[in-house]
Formats: sequence, structure tokens, C-alpha cells
Amino acid sequence: MLINEAIKKLPQLELSSEFVTLKDAVNRILFEDIFAIKNLPSFDNSALDGYAINYATKDMPLSVVDTIFAGDMRNKILQNGTCVKIMTGAKIPKNSDTIVPFEDAIIENEKLIVSSKIKQFNAYRYKGEEVKVGEILLKSGTKLNSADVMLLASQGIFCVKVQKSIKIGIFSSGNELVEPWNNASEEQIYNANAAGLMALLLSFGFNSSYKGVIKDSLQMTISAINSDDSDILICSGGASAGEADYMKTALISLGFDEIFGFLNIRPGRPTKAYSNGKKIIFVLPGNPMAAFIMAFLIIVPFLKNEAHTKIKATLNESVKVKSGRQNLVLGQFENGNFSLVNGNNYGSGMITPLVKSNAIYITNIDESEICNGSEIFVYKIS
Repeated sequence: MLINEAIKKLPQLELSSEFVTLKDAVNRILFEDIFAIKNLPSFDNSALDGYAINYATKDMPLSVVDTIFAGDMRNKILQNGTCVKIMTGAKIPKNSDTIVPFEDAIIENEKLIVSSKIKQFNAYRYKGEEVKVGEILLKSGTKLNSADVMLLASQGIFCVKVQKSIKIGIFSSGNELVEPWNNASEEQIYNANAAGLMALLLSFGFNSSYKGVIKDSLQMTISAINSDDSDILICSGGASAGEADYMKTALISLGFDEIFGFLNIRPGRPTKAYSNGKKIIFVLPGNPMAAFIMAFLIIVPFLKNEAHTKIKATLNESVKVKSGRQNLVLGQFENGNFSLVNGNNYGSGMITPLVKSNAIYITNIDESEICNGSEIFVYKIS
């Protein structure tokens, strides 16, 4: 199975909702459409400090008869031959349609002389010119950013209904693993996968919880999975067909159905996904590079509910690969060019090629050689 086919087979999560205040709303996803309940602006007002005039009287000296500040809600009516000082955000008086900025104002004998360069409707902000009552302010599914929060606050909206955060759990598995905060012997391996996967997810705005290392035991694997309360569980290791890889047996015994059992790709072939209708479990390879890349290519687009953006690039050197499968090629993307890392010579257990890379190219299944100068499409991974 190819990458895109695997993503399409993944079921939709059943999403629930919760209310959050605006201070906690950034990066949360709206659960429903939000409609404007207030015109923006809510009244005609001045965009700057100056003088409010009726443009039809611009050729006569105008008497300055009043000053209007922001927050002054008087229904002022401009009389013929007059003007008023007005401050930014203040309500524009009736019969006025143009603002003369202070810096362009000419005052002679206590009267305003309007410069010929002033255009009609200058600095006039109309009621509802941004948003009108009843219009959709923000659509369901919007990932809220700081500007969205400002827009909501302008409507007097302080709490919003958002998708409840997905609970993501991460396990590692293997007797050989030692946590980075402990001391490993020469025969042991530090658990790099959990930290890397958590960091990867966080870089896309998804928090996760580390659940620990599952030792190579069928009963311990069953117990760990059965006690987990995550909506999505990610396990690295236990994905291959080795004698001590108990993940598939444990999941089947717990009533999970296999969505896909492998991917026709290198590295990352042992990647699997299971579901019991309420929970989705991804089983990634134990090799760090394979685990990291497959999480980037499969899990992140699933969580985002959108594909990664493809970027056009020119290949800087030829690369040979095995046809009949997709191959992952790491490299540096810069100024429209894609340069291979380590000449595409590395193993799936390595980490340093990931550090040296900021992009990845996925070959087509029928490609055996991609020539120098070829136009390709890559995905940015950092």
C-alpha cells in the first residue's frame, strides 16, 4: 500500500467539543460557524485625527465649532459652513463625509482652509464595512490564530466552542531501550523515538503524553494498551515480524481491526494502523529515522486533516533507487534546489541524516533513477 492510499483508509475520528475562553483559544479548532452579532465598525467613524467636513463645502473657509472624541456618542449634525475637530475612532457627525488630517489642515483666522489634495470620503470608516451582522465571522474547522482572537473580541465574544483536544499517547517498546534520563550500558540503546515523535507532533501544534517503554512480553503489551485512555496511540517498535514483536497479536486479541499492515515504501515498510471504532493505534518501526518519517508522512496529515504542501524543486544530482516501491530521499531544499544528504546513502536506524535535512522526496513506484536537473516535488520537514 502506498502513502496516499494508507491515509485515505484511516477512519475519521469522532470529535467532541468544549468551550474555552479567548486566552486559551489560539491553535484550537472551531467546532461550529460563528456569526457576526455586531457590525464592524458599529458606527461611521474617523480613521484618524483631523477635521470632519462636508466635501461639498471644501472650497469655503469652515468655522471649527466643536471637538468630538472617541466615546462621544452625541448625534452631532454638521451645519453648512462649519467643521469639527474629530479624533481617531470618534463618531462622525451627520452631513460630514470627509476627514482632513491635522497634518494637512490649514487654519487661517480660526477657520479651516481645505487643501485641494484632499479627496472625498478620505479616512471615513463606514458602519459594517468590515463585517455586517449575520455574516459568517469564522467557519467551523478554522484553526484560530491571534488575529482571529482579536476579531472575536471585537464582537464581544469571550468564549468559543472548539474541538476537544485529541488525546495522543506515545509508547516505545523493546527490552534494549533505556530512557535518556537513565544511564545506558554499551549494549543498551537510549530511547530516542519517544522524544523525537513528541517534538515532531508539537511542531505541528499537537500535544502528546509519553506512556513509557513496553517490554517484550505479550501480556505486558496487552496490559499497556488495554489501560491506555488515549484517542490516538502511537507505538514505535514491535512493528516487524520478529519473534519478540507482540504488537499485532496483542491488538487483535483486544478487538482491534487492521487498517493496513505494511506500506510499500523504504524506509518504513512495517508501519501499521489499527482501529476498534473509537481509538486508532499506529505502530511505527523501531528504527528512529523510519519512525520519525512515517509519523511525519502518515500521522501528521491525519491529525491535521490535510495533506502536506508539495514544493517544486530541481534535483541537484542523480539518484538511483529500487523500483516497485516508494523510496524516501532526504535532502536540503534551498533556493528551489534539492540536494541529497549523504548521497542518499544511509540506513533507517540513523538520526544524523534527519538533522542534516529539511525536506524529503518520495519517489514514484516505477522510478529507478531520477536524473540531475529533474523537476520534482518535495515536502519540507523543518
